Amino acid sequence: MSSPRTCLLLLEAMEPELVRAGIASGQLPCLAGLCASGRHGDIRLLPGIGANALWPSLYTGLPPQRHGRFYHQQVEDGGYTLGASHQTGSQAPAFWEALAEAGCRVMILDAPKAPPASGREACYIANWRGHFGYRKELQIEPRALEARLNEAGLSPAECACITQRFKASQELDCTALVEQLEAAVSASRDLILNRVTEEPWDLLVAGLSAGHCTGHQLWHLRDRRIPAFDPGDPLARVYRSLDDAVGAILDQLPRDTSLAVFIGPGMGPGHVHPEVMGQVLAHLEPPDSPGAGTLRRGLTWLWRRLPVAVRQQLLRAGHQLDQRLQHADFSQRRCFPVRSNDNIGGVRINLQGREECGQVSPDDYPAYLDRLAEQLAALRNADSGEPMVNCVLKTRDLYPGGELGAMPDLLVEWNEHLPLRAVTGPGLSRLEVTYPPLWSGAHNQHAMLILRDGTAPGSGPLPSDSSVLDIAATISQACGAVSRVGEGHSLWPRSGTD
Repeated sequence: MSSPRTCLLLLEAMEPELVRAGIASGQLPCLAGLCASGRHGDIRLLPGIGANALWPSLYTGLPPQRHGRFYHQQVEDGGYTLGASHQTGSQAPAFWEALAEAGCRVMILDAPKAPPASGREACYIANWRGHFGYRKELQIEPRALEARLNEAGLSPAECACITQRFKASQELDCTALVEQLEAAVSASRDLILNRVTEEPWDLLVAGLSAGHCTGHQLWHLRDRRIPAFDPGDPLARVYRSLDDAVGAILDQLPRDTSLAVFIGPGMGPGHVHPEVMGQVLAHLEPPDSPGAGTLRRGLTWLWRRLPVAVRQQLLRAGHQLDQRLQHADFSQRRCFPVRSNDNIGGVRINLQGREECGQVSPDDYPAYLDRLAEQLAALRNADSGEPMVNCVLKTRDLYPGGELGAMPDLLVEWNEHLPLRAVTGPGLSRLEVTYPPLWSGAHNQHAMLILRDGTAPGSGPLPSDSSVLDIAATISQACGAVSRVGEGHSLWPRSGTD
C-alpha cells in the first residue's frame, strides 16, 4: 500500500471550550497552529450515548446498536446482571483492520478503548497509560517489544482515576496529582516518539489520555459552583503539557503526514452520581417486594463508609455480592436502571419475552415507556428549580434494534449545571440524594476535530454536520483507501474511493 503517512491523535476527554480558550489566549500554541493551517470544527457525538460507546463508534463508523457496545459494563441480554464482555469488545472491526490487510503498516499506541489486536498490526500497545487501563490488561504486540521498551526506560502505569479511586475531591493532594498527570503526559509522549522513530509505519493511531483523569479529578479547582472550589486552574497546566506533547510528536513526523486530531468527549461539572437513577426509580416505580433492593442499598451505604484501602481490597467480592442482590431486585421490578456514563442515565423496561422475568407486556410497553419518559423529563433540582434532565430519548427511535440487545430503552441526559442535593417531580415530594458525585468533572457531548492534509494544505471550517461516525472514513481515505466506512463519509475535501 503506497500513500503518504497518516496520523490520528486522540486527545481523550479534553474539553473543547477550554482548548479554544487556550488557543485564543496563546497558551496552546501547537493546537493554535494546527487550527490556523488546517480545517477544524465541532464534531457531533451520539445523542444519549456516553463516552464509552464513542470510541467503538469512532473506530468503526457505526452507531452502538450495530457494534454492540454502549458502556464498558453491560447487562447481559435478557438478564439483570453485568455480563462478562470486555470493555473494548465490539461486534464490528476497527477501520484499520482493512487497511492492515491491504498492506498498510498500522501502529496502534494506547488508543482509548481500542479493540484487541487483530494480529495484522505492525505494532499494537493497549493499556499503557490509558484511562482505567489496568496493568493486568496491558497488551503489547509483538510481545518481544516489551523488553525493548523497558530497556529504553519506558514503563506502563495505571491512571490517576485508578490510583485515586474512592477519594473525594477535597481529599486529593492536588499538587501531587498534577505532577502525576504531567508525568503521564510525558510517558505517553515518549512511547509515541520511541515507536515512530524506531519502526516503519504508514498509519499511526495514538492516544494521549491524561486529559481524561484531569477533567474527572480536578474540575472542582476551576468551577466556583462546586463546594470544593479552590482558586487556581491546574487543568490549564496539564493542557499546556498536552499541547507541548503534540508539538513534540509532530516534530518527528514527516512533513507530508496527513494529520487528524480528535479532542473529546468534553468535560464539565459532575453533580449526578450514576446511582441517582436507581434511587429515583425506586420511588417512582417501587417493586412489590423491596427486600433485595433495601438490603442492597443498605450494604452500599455501609460500603461507602469503609476506608478506601479496605474497599480496594474487597472490590471483587463486593461486586459479586452486589450483582446477586441486583438480580434479585431488578427481576421483580417493572423497570430498572442501566448505567450508560457519567452524564447519561439509562432505564431498561422489564419486558415480557425479552427479560427472563418480564413484568411489562409488549402491549403495555409503548404507553408505559411514554409515561416513564414524561415522569423523568419532569424531574427538578429541588434547590434550584432547574430541570434535573436535559432530555429523555428513546433508544428504539434513535438506535433501532439497540433495545433488543443490551441497550437501555430510555437514555436520560442529566443537567449537571448545579449541585444536586434533592429531587422533586410528579410522584416525588422531595427525594434527598444520598449519593455524592463520583468525581467533580463529568463528560458532556462536546468534541472537536482538526484536520491537516499533508499533500494539499488548506484551512477553513469542517462541515456543520460532521459526526464522530465520519472519522474512520476520513482516516481511511487519507491512507488511500475507501472514503466511506460504516455509516460515515470522509471529511477531506478531495475525491476518494467508495
